[in-house]
Amino acid sequence: MTLGAGCDISRTMIVQRLYRFGVVSLVVALLGAGAPGVSGAPVVVDAIVPSTGGGAFLATAYINAFRAAEVLVNQTGGIHGRPLKIETADSQSSGQVGLQLVNGLVAKHDALFIDGGPSTVCNASVPLVDKSGPVDYCLSPLVKTTPFGYVFSASTGASDIINVGVRNFRLRGWKRLAMLTSTDASGSDYDAKTMLTLALPENKDVQLVAREHFGPADVSVSAQIARIVAAKPDAILLWTTGTPVATGLRALNDAGVDLPVQIPSSNLIYAQLAAYEKFLPKRLFFPTLLALTPEGTPAGPVRDAQLAYVKALKAVGVRPDFATDLAWDPTIMLVDALRKLGPDASAAAIHDYLIHLHGWVGVNGVYDMSDGGQRGIGENAEEMAQWDAAKHTWVRASRAHGYLL
Repeated sequence: MTLGAGCDISRTMIVQRLYRFGVVSLVVALLGAGAPGVSGAPVVVDAIVPSTGGGAFLATAYINAFRAAEVLVNQTGGIHGRPLKIETADSQSSGQVGLQLVNGLVAKHDALFIDGGPSTVCNASVPLVDKSGPVDYCLSPLVKTTPFGYVFSASTGASDIINVGVRNFRLRGWKRLAMLTSTDASGSDYDAKTMLTLALPENKDVQLVAREHFGPADVSVSAQIARIVAAKPDAILLWTTGTPVATGLRALNDAGVDLPVQIPSSNLIYAQLAAYEKFLPKRLFFPTLLALTPEGTPAGPVRDAQLAYVKALKAVGVRPDFATDLAWDPTIMLVDALRKLGPDASAAAIHDYLIHLHGWVGVNGVYDMSDGGQRGIGENAEEMAQWDAAKHTWVRASRAHGYLL
């Protein structure tokens, strides 16, 4: 569809139709130089981010995504003609600090906010907001939500991630698996849900030959690695994020282990992987979201959304990674709610909009909130990526659901 000089359909009408059907990415393609300007007081969306503490590696990427979203939204008419402004506050990666910040948002009657997690931060405020708001869109995939509550979660759930990862390794013929997990909240969640995945009928031929754990502050896991090596696995699941994943990968390298290794996609941060480059496994895999490898997405609305996302980040000098991906769809989804309902919409109205969302096109697929999962996407949005050392990036290594290419 093009907008020629003699076109009878106004940009406004086209935008309205596109938003009605959830085709967000096409708005970017159609608008541009002729988009209306924005003016007046900004529409402020509050975001809690872990700028310091254990989750600090996420915050910079989140803020970059927010800045890119602001530019894109304000170039395409803002929110009812007013500019979007996303204001951030530091949770210090602490659930207690995060809860204090959320109490402040409740006191000033915010209708919605974005919580950058990690899961311990998001989970601390769930009891406060889940029944009556404000709407809380948590960027951690591991937050504990309740069906049709006021808390929503970015990405897919841990079970979807693990199902895809184990399925892909099984289809590759790697059926003797070893698992090494950290004992923090996210590692423990991955550990427990991996056991549920392995109990599925499709994985009846998969054997867990070693199950090891380590503390996130441990500086050595050599004893655990020795036991894993002795079990002779085909591949290793290393379920942890950030500094602990470096501890595990370095120990595998020091022990001369040359096996396929799978780690969570929360580690798909360029700066983080660059720091680990000297000890990354030759075969390093990640179950991850479709937008991380847009080159593998076929032509269509989702591909259009991905290209618009990449272009928006490039415009502010940012290279997309997993953390920018986590922040993108929730931010644009909330903007769409405010564009439809108005900048003064209540928490109840925004909640009603989100739980009835169907056919909304984002960078990771087509969202449908009707099942009460509070995510809108599942295994259909997950694929496997593999680190390409020569290109210093990740490349798609499977189809959706983890099926082989």
